[in-house]
Amino acid sequence: MGLMDWFRNLAGGAEGAAADMAPSPPADRHAGEAGGLNFMTAIDAHMKWKTRLENYINGTSDEDLKVEVVSCDDKCPLGQWLHGPGGESYGAIQTFDDMKAMHAHFHTCAGHVLTTAQQGRKDDALRMLDHGDYVRASERLKMQLAKLYVYISER
Repeated sequence: MGLMDWFRNLAGGAEGAAADMAPSPPADRHAGEAGGLNFMTAIDAHMKWKTRLENYINGTSDEDLKVEVVSCDDKCPLGQWLHGPGGESYGAIQTFDDMKAMHAHFHTCAGHVLTTAQQGRKDDALRMLDHGDYVRASERLKMQLAKLYVYISER
């Protein structure tokens, strides 16, 4: 399976099952670049948020996560691209607008998990990582990234 097929499969995946439906991506992650962004790296970085948050909640992280930073959608490389060169090039496209909104929602959900953990509600925060808005936002973000990659690559 080629990289474009992997992205198409991921983009067309049923919500909540996208990770299960899409086999592992091809090894050449540099091939996931389009429009000035490496989409493979962006997907990978946002999927790692679950582990980062779990480690923070469980006290095994060296990171000093701050809600006001985690909740912002313009701090990570994807957010900087969305609010910068990506927006300049693709901002008039509905698929881009959907991606930008989903990315902001993902960071809002991640910030809510972190807030819950910092309030001392560790069990609730851990549950949020496996059920509810955070999980849905994470899966939708992955699918929207794949859709945007396919759109940009086919133009």
